[in-house]
Amino acid sequence: MKTSTRVRNIKGRADTVQERPALDRKTYSIQEAAGLLGIGRSLAYELAQEGTLPGVRRLGRRYVVSRAALDGWLESPQPDRVA
Repeated sequence: MKTSTRVRNIKGRADTVQERPALDRKTYSIQEAAGLLGIGRSLAYELAQEGTLPGVRRLGRRYVVSRAALDGWLESPQPDRVA
């Protein structure tokens, strides 16, 4: 099952873009990962570049985030910090 999203093109007209549901995809974009984590896009790119964001792969000029790696990281227990 495909979903569609209404977006505005350069001239301000509404276009419909077909998207694959997140359940079918194996990767997230940096923007999608940022949204899931509740952080900004700039911070997500910064974490991807320094290797802190799990499951990040570089495909040409584009970053993708492995859904399995990100989900596993989110579900893993966070170690206690010692002050």
